[in-house]
Amino acid sequence: MNSILVIRLSSLGDVILSTCLVRQLRRTYPGVVIDVAVNDKFAGVWDNNPHIRNVWPITFTNSSADVDNVKLKMLESLNEQRYDLVVDLQNNIRSKMLRRGLGVALACLDKHRLEKLALVHLKMKPDVVMPIVERYRKTVEHLPLAFDTDGPELWLKEEHDQGYYPESAASGKAPYQKQFNGDNGNSGVDGGILIGIAAGAKHFTKRWPVVKWAELCAEIIANGNTPVLLGGLDDVALNDEIVAGVGGVDGTVSRADGATTIQETIRAIDKCAVVVSNDSAVMHMATARRVPVVAIFGSSVVELGFAPFGSASTIIQHDVACRPCSHIGRASCPKKHFLCMNGIEVAEVIHGVQKLLG
Repeated sequence: MNSILVIRLSSLGDVILSTCLVRQLRRTYPGVVIDVAVNDKFAGVWDNNPHIRNVWPITFTNSSADVDNVKLKMLESLNEQRYDLVVDLQNNIRSKMLRRGLGVALACLDKHRLEKLALVHLKMKPDVVMPIVERYRKTVEHLPLAFDTDGPELWLKEEHDQGYYPESAASGKAPYQKQFNGDNGNSGVDGGILIGIAAGAKHFTKRWPVVKWAELCAEIIANGNTPVLLGGLDDVALNDEIVAGVGGVDGTVSRADGATTIQETIRAIDKCAVVVSNDSAVMHMATARRVPVVAIFGSSVVELGFAPFGSASTIIQHDVACRPCSHIGRASCPKKHFLCMNGIEVAEVIHGVQKLLG
């Protein structure tokens, strides 16, 4: 092969997880052109990634003209040739529209729809829990592939500029992979440590209640450490509620939310000794930076394949018979009790943090 296109359009966490397969393809085929296609909202995942040649951001509108223009540019970049292989990790209507006519060979993700339906509606758990990272790899299982168990990757500009390419990483580890040792920039107020707090999530049933986040932050402060609120612009109002719930002296809660780029958030994550997160994109960002994660799971379950992958982690969950109520999340609890989240106590989360910090 001379060229490969990997398609994963959305959403943010899924795109981050797709970086594992791209790394494995690069290690297997060091001389091959590897491009990625992604929804323009999530193109920042691929910033500074040394394993790829081009990122093709796709803007989906009511017109197909934007997609057609990008496809023309793709073919022009290959001197009017098609990709030898197109790997479609999205496998939906939009990705089918995009991939048409672009590849000589095609490999598509098996989305295991029947298995997900059985899990959500019949509560039939699979015999084997397969992480999404492994499902992505199975998409190209017909190829020889340099398999690894490393986690996803998010790169900073200085890491890329210093020349950390796959062939120079003898251990197979990305340059930013590190372990917290107490003196690598994680210091908080009065010598405590910084603990990342990612209270946001797209769907309501994936969000631990605000009052519990406020209690957690207060407990972190009482232990002499500093909670660092993470997230994008959509998370600012939620984090305002948390700060109001904590009360106390100004400066006891650090704010790193309101980020407009992925790079801003991962720089904040890098300063944390551990991150406490809902099942959200920030959880996957933390694992991509090899920062330990305490993941709070409500309506979602590990059997869906989206547990933290590639770094130290612990999952806090309160099992009730109605879990999971959806494979992506809901706008409200269909049973009205929301026990999957209300049943998780602050003490459990604190214990998870202490466990990861040793």
